[in-house]
Amino acid sequence: MLKRTMIMALVVLALITAFPVWGQSKANVKGMEIIIGNWWVDYDVKGYKPKNELQEKILAQRAKLLAENGVVIREKQITDWNGMQQKAVISTMSGKPDAHVFILQPNWAMAMRARGLLAPLNTSKVVNIKNPQPIGKGYKPVEFNQPTIDSFTFDGKAYAFSVDVNLNNFQALFFNKRLFREAGLDPNLPYDMQKAGTWTWAAFLDVCKKLTRDTNNDGIMDTYAMTRDLSTEILDAIISSNGATYVDKDPKTGKFVNATNRPEFLEALQYAIRLNTEGVLKPRPENSNWDWFKSEFIDGKVAMRIDESYIANSDSVQLDKMKDDWGMVLFPKGPKSSTYRVYSRDNLMVIPATYKQADIDKILYAVALWYTPVDDDWKSGQYNFFRDPRAVDETLVLVRDPKIAMIKYFAYINGLERGDIAWNMWYHEGEPAQLIESVSQDWNAKINEANR
Repeated sequence: MLKRTMIMALVVLALITAFPVWGQSKANVKGMEIIIGNWWVDYDVKGYKPKNELQEKILAQRAKLLAENGVVIREKQITDWNGMQQKAVISTMSGKPDAHVFILQPNWAMAMRARGLLAPLNTSKVVNIKNPQPIGKGYKPVEFNQPTIDSFTFDGKAYAFSVDVNLNNFQALFFNKRLFREAGLDPNLPYDMQKAGTWTWAAFLDVCKKLTRDTNNDGIMDTYAMTRDLSTEILDAIISSNGATYVDKDPKTGKFVNATNRPEFLEALQYAIRLNTEGVLKPRPENSNWDWFKSEFIDGKVAMRIDESYIANSDSVQLDKMKDDWGMVLFPKGPKSSTYRVYSRDNLMVIPATYKQADIDKILYAVALWYTPVDDDWKSGQYNFFRDPRAVDETLVLVRDPKIAMIKYFAYINGLERGDIAWNMWYHEGEPAQLIESVSQDWNAKINEANR
């Protein structure tokens, strides 16, 4: 019996040694100061002023975790947008990076990877970014955005990550409830159709026609469905809703490919052009500023606006001050797509190749501390940004489903401008396929360069 008891004890000890109690190995970061470098904000637990209850909870947890681990972690604006790429490259090449973690645009991160300046991150024995575990009992695992990690994995090595499912940079459609009502439509029609699965291109065009109105019968349209700008955001939404994209990444080779020659892309471009020829898009007024379209939706002159979702909480856009009530849905699904699509981009987080594996483990552990969710209630912090709960309970719930995520790979290719197509599509007089062909040689060259 004694021998049997000793054997069982050894088995239990082996299991405890092999698998940490809470699933997350710890790294000794005591005495360290970890800088997460960006180009827009400073955040230190000692000076940060929370604006709502969720931010208060996050601040309190961060302060507690930092104190328990004896570490200082802060987000730091190390330069402005114009200087960020150069700052990251030069400081890393000097051997003294200005941050332990840089937040970069995808094309900047691609340039650093090409120079061998980024550390692979999926080799860590402390933090598994592909299968994150809690840092301790009672905590939730960090929500690393897996599609983002996959997008920046080459030859089996992941060089970048982002945290949390990105709720700020996906393609969304905002709608004015008053203008829907005045056009004889239910003000919640987009929500209802999205929920029912009937929110399609055909339904959208029908809605657009009803929203484009001559209210005083003088032969001039007084309200339109949308503006004709910003054409890049409009085309982004339309192509992705059909399962198309400008640039794709081959899952077998890991190489980027030009995806504009696919049938689903051509069909989407044709549909975009049709919206214009149907007269439901308000043209740009003469002598107007480039950003004229922004006030059109805010002032209730057009019923819908396609843009990235960040405008819901942008101080510069100020949707919170809009007089009319508004809602937010995904763009309706196209014929080639069986579901709605979430077309998004993340700023990427990278660790300079300057650091050795032991340091990388500590940096990633610090990231796990900093970005540990306070609870599972991700919704409460989002309600503040929208006029109605359906934007969160229905649209954002869809957004968090990784199965319908699509990455904006065009943002990974240095010098590639999707405006080459989007800026010209309203004025192109030939076949849509000819517009695609006119940019293919230049785009292929840029894509080939990125694949080197």
